[in-house]
Amino acid sequence: MIPVLEILLLLAVAKAAGELAERIGYPGLVGEIGAGLILGPSILGLIEPGVVIEALADLGLILLLFLSGVQTDLKNLASAEMAGSATAVGGIMIPLLLGSALGLFFGMDSLTAIFLGVVLSITSIGISIRTLVDEHALSTPVGSIIITTAVIDDIIGILLLAFLMAIAFGDGIVTVLGVAAAGIIFIILMVTVAPSLLGSFYGRIRRGASHETAFSAVICLALGGAALTSLLGLHLAIGAFFVGLALSDRIRPDRTIEGSLSDLAGGFLITIFFASIGLSLLISVSTFIDPLLLPLIVVAFISKILGGYLGSRRFLPDSLSALLVGIGITPRGEMALVVATVALAGGFITDSLYATVTMMVVITVLISPVFLRWGFKAHRQAGDA
Repeated sequence: MIPVLEILLLLAVAKAAGELAERIGYPGLVGEIGAGLILGPSILGLIEPGVVIEALADLGLILLLFLSGVQTDLKNLASAEMAGSATAVGGIMIPLLLGSALGLFFGMDSLTAIFLGVVLSITSIGISIRTLVDEHALSTPVGSIIITTAVIDDIIGILLLAFLMAIAFGDGIVTVLGVAAAGIIFIILMVTVAPSLLGSFYGRIRRGASHETAFSAVICLALGGAALTSLLGLHLAIGAFFVGLALSDRIRPDRTIEGSLSDLAGGFLITIFFASIGLSLLISVSTFIDPLLLPLIVVAFISKILGGYLGSRRFLPDSLSALLVGIGITPRGEMALVVATVALAGGFITDSLYATVTMMVVITVLISPVFLRWGFKAHRQAGDA
């Protein structure tokens, strides 16, 4: 099938499935991922993940995170810095320890067992933010803690992977420390210096150029931030998010630019991104009978919920809010798959373990948003009582 027809089929089916999911009370991303799973190699085999779809999916992830940054209040995010950091520690350490212990229990060597812990420690910021946007909870205290935690989780997860790869292949620890330092410097600059510099640049473009030119300039800034963090060894989503955050006070009031970005992203690219997650899942009968699968799924949920709850409880007014944070950092997604893919390519996990980890990822991606939606509904009802 030619790429244009693949994109047409994937977009049409995923969007229809997303609408159907929303009408029966589930987040739209559940339907979009499910559509990719059905159309992909695991079931019907009508569409194979390729360069074109992967590029569109990357653009979808970049715009999703950029718009999430735009819609996030920097002051609220800064106020959640302490809570997010404490939650990230719990949300990383508990899954890392329990995942590694599970791997050792199943007879894995120490490096492979630690890899399992690393995969469980990473939160999918894209999945979490999409659900928060759907629930209009992005700038709430719970939402701010989830976002801050997810960003920190991703950074530390990438550094842990780099550390593992350095050990496995004999690379220097200096490389890992360099990535860590670069990531910290980037984030500090993006929340201190960048809002003024990028805001001034955007203001000049907006006043002196056409709507189309301003729109292109904003997309170039999002792509530039994503490319920069990718070059630094971090995930491209982190750069896109912080560029959006730096521009939030300028773009959020500008309804024409934000509306155009939202239409392009929500109507096309973000749908392709979530559908591509389903396409990338290679699941067979042997995956379902792997004795590791069920314990891995249980540990994946319990460890993140427990870590998120314990880390955030003292910063929130009630236990239900802390539980929502735990649920909100539960989904693993694109970053966990990136880590697993790198580990597979590096040769220190097997195809069987890769498939099992992939299945764990899709279960958390499909179930966590549903739990989070139910949790926010219960939270609102409790507030009205």
